[in-house]
Amino acid sequence: MDKLRNLITLIFIFSFAVISVWSQESVSTLLEGYLKNDLSIQNLSAEVEKQSLNNESSQISNGFNFQLSTGTVTLYTGDSTYVKINPAASLNLPQYNDLTLSLSSKATIGGDDAGVSDTSINLSADIISEQADTIKISRLKAERSLLESKRALQNRFTSAEKEFYTSLKNLYQIAAEINTAENEYYEDKLSFDQIKAQGYTSTSSKYRTAQLEVLSDQHTIDTKKHELERETKVFASLCGINYQGTDAITQFLPNSIPLVDAVDVNSFPEETYTELEAALWTNKINQLERDAEKFFTLNANAGYTFANSSAGSSSKTDTVDFGTGMTFADTGLSASAGVSIPTTSENHNPIFTFGISIDPNAFRQAKITSQIEKLEAEQEAISIQSARNNYQTAVTTQAAELADIQWNKSSNTETYNLYKSLAADLQTWYKRGITTESEWRSAEVNKEKYRIQLLLNDIDLIIYNNETLLLFTRDQEFVSDKEGAMENEN
Repeated sequence: MDKLRNLITLIFIFSFAVISVWSQESVSTLLEGYLKNDLSIQNLSAEVEKQSLNNESSQISNGFNFQLSTGTVTLYTGDSTYVKINPAASLNLPQYNDLTLSLSSKATIGGDDAGVSDTSINLSADIISEQADTIKISRLKAERSLLESKRALQNRFTSAEKEFYTSLKNLYQIAAEINTAENEYYEDKLSFDQIKAQGYTSTSSKYRTAQLEVLSDQHTIDTKKHELERETKVFASLCGINYQGTDAITQFLPNSIPLVDAVDVNSFPEETYTELEAALWTNKINQLERDAEKFFTLNANAGYTFANSSAGSSSKTDTVDFGTGMTFADTGLSASAGVSIPTTSENHNPIFTFGISIDPNAFRQAKITSQIEKLEAEQEAISIQSARNNYQTAVTTQAAELADIQWNKSSNTETYNLYKSLAADLQTWYKRGITTESEWRSAEVNKEKYRIQLLLNDIDLIIYNNETLLLFTRDQEFVSDKEGAMENEN
């Protein structure tokens, strides 16, 4: 279990800390706090440990089984007190054709009949059966459950990161809306200043209309800022931060977003597409179960019984015992036979046992089951083909989305650089009295607008990466991290 915890820790290394002060946070600090507070991650971590234990339990069950038993203990009281017990022991190796070695006996302690009888040693095994295939299927299912629990935890980290960046993106979008509103404010204020410069009085309709537009723009700005503060406090609480600031743009929102390389959707093998991998697994395990079904099963056993009370002799002779059993599944017919051969010179007459049973409904059920299995196989083939088609669609969609993100980033970078240069020039001209403050402020607002757009582009790329990763199984990460754990142990 410690090794499993180490493996999970190495896959997802995060140093969490709860922040109780507010400042302009880094993305890594916010993300760490967000993941720490995600209860789904904690629940799935526990699920991985549980499935690991289930897998260990399955390996034990399918390994070897050893049992000891006293059997029923009977105490007789009266003129004489004595005890009868039926001790037994068995060793079972399911993976070796259900090979079983058993020992049983009857013993009387005290009384006139004190002694041991019917002590039997028996060895049995399947010659033709479903046991080996059933054990293999059981083991594969247990391993699959563990693998799926690890994948679920792995994907939850990825999807939680996506949720984090989606929420952060919302804050930046509100900030962008504030910039847009401020730009409109400065444009309307510039028009209002021109109207005042033209000599319109405060009672004129043109003056009052322009004034109301400026006031309306200011109200929009204040409303958006209030919205941003509210949403920031909610988001900060999810990150474990008690934000009490008044200007989220300067006091909370990160100035930069981590730059990441785009995940190439074509770098993943088609068979690792989650939907296809699941369909292939379902078909594989179901086909194994169908192939495991045997029309005919056969088992045999051999043993030796000391003082066999059913040997037909008053002296309870020893016997050598042989037996066999067979079933014809599709016909409902089963039969068993056995023979016990006395070993003493007094009695050489063997004892034969046999039995037969038939279930008339088994034949009808077998025919229906066969038809159902055929239809299930057809449905599984359809699911596989559908998953392959969806894979092609997903690859095309992700490639197109990445192209859009990269184009937008390039376009916004060019526009940002233009506004950055313009804002610097207008600031210089404003100081020289060549241009108005409103013109300079408008350029600054537009520069800030595109700075935020570039941050949104960086977030979009991270979200795109998350969405792409979630489309595929990434079991190779478990292998590489396990190797890292081994290196650290050494």
